[in-house]
Amino acid sequence: MTEQQRRGQSTSRLSFTERGAVILAAATEVFAARGFDQASMREIARIAGITTPVLYDHFKSKTDLYISVVQHHAGALIGHWADPGDASTMEELFHRTTEVFFGWIADNEAGWRILFLGNPSDQAAKDVHDQVQQMATDAMAMLLQKMPPLDLPSELERERAHQAIAESVKGAGNALVAWWWNNRDVPKETIAKLNSELVWNGLKDLVGRQPDETA
Repeated sequence: MTEQQRRGQSTSRLSFTERGAVILAAATEVFAARGFDQASMREIARIAGITTPVLYDHFKSKTDLYISVVQHHAGALIGHWADPGDASTMEELFHRTTEVFFGWIADNEAGWRILFLGNPSDQAAKDVHDQVQQMATDAMAMLLQKMPPLDLPSELERERAHQAIAESVKGAGNALVAWWWNNRDVPKETIAKLNSELVWNGLKDLVGRQPDETA
């Protein structure tokens, strides 16, 4: 008996919901490795240990499956990225939030690749991917709103400035993570601290100056 046949026998005993979870795990593996455009439902079904028709019983298209995978990992990331309740200063809150974020990435490389590196050509898949990107920016902007007023250019309203800074922080963090995957001898704690210090040193300078009263 082949490995695929053994997996098929195993998944046949699962409930519909349990088999759906197996499919999401298989799809995560394939989408992370190949991207949306190159992934195939046949390969996902093979890795999940089911037939392609059974896969289509759960998800009517590759786009629907991709959207479910993206939403699953986005929900997990947001669920982990909670403000530490015992942080006594804004600096401590920022550092701890960064540690939580990098901790999730370290444990979910495939999820991170799908959420932040994916670039699907299908419009519906692209739309949900873009929504997650915006959610990540909004989450960082919300953290910035908890800080004391920043010394910002007077011609840039505060809410838009927070969005701009959040987008910059997100981009820099993802670039650092991409470097980290090729330099895995560097401990997670070290790379999280480096990212946190790089960002905080810029932000605390904006906090430390007297805000422009016209901003």
